[in-house]
Amino acid sequence: MTTDTGPQGEERQVRASSGTMIDGTPITYVIVWAAIVAALSYVILPVSAVLGIGGTFPMSQAVYALVGFILGPTAGALAAGIGRVIGIVAAPHTATSGIPSALVAVVWAAAGGLLVDKRGPRWLLGIAIFVLAYAAFVGRALTRDVSVGLAIQNTITNLSGIALWLLPTRILVRKWMGDRAPAKLAAGLALGCWMANTCGITFGNAINYFVNPWPANIWRMLVPIIPAEQLVRTIVGTIVGSGVIAGLRAIGLLKPAGAGY
Repeated sequence: MTTDTGPQGEERQVRASSGTMIDGTPITYVIVWAAIVAALSYVILPVSAVLGIGGTFPMSQAVYALVGFILGPTAGALAAGIGRVIGIVAAPHTATSGIPSALVAVVWAAAGGLLVDKRGPRWLLGIAIFVLAYAAFVGRALTRDVSVGLAIQNTITNLSGIALWLLPTRILVRKWMGDRAPAKLAAGLALGCWMANTCGITFGNAINYFVNPWPANIWRMLVPIIPAEQLVRTIVGTIVGSGVIAGLRAIGLLKPAGAGY
């Protein structure tokens, strides 16, 4: 009599026998994603053409959160930062704030990683940074020519990201993103991208406004543009992320320790 001894246990993952790791992520992954971020710095998303309003930004902004979702907060931040520095040097026209935009990329990708991190309450560090950034951004604006009402209108998307981060939706993102059903994965990516992107841009606003504060008439002009830009970033991140994560799962590549999928 023979006994069936076929493969059992967890799903197979392709693992390297050795290599340098950064917070549980192979350094080769960091290099690959840094190159992707750098390349996407050349691609400009014209919101004016997509939605009929003014505004452009590099496509790399649409994947900062995704880099954090896939690599984790530390490795994701490093990949985004390196990629953005390369992008600034190669395509300086995409970085109106110069080198500080690399710091924004670092924090933005870290936000994505912290949002899905299952290794303790490190998400509290993220929300603390973004609340302080929002307070610094709006607080400085209120000392100039921006009214409270205009500040709230202009930053409603920023506030939505902070609120969703504090609510159980943070847990829902991790749950959906870890699901193998394509629809739930897409839903997790969409919600996660919106939360990480709005918080990441909050940090960027605080830095950019300190360097070059824009007047109240620009705040009014940006009221309809900001949510539209965030919508585009979320859609792009969801589409790209759904394909990338499905591919990573299909080939069974080693999943980083801090990955959210």
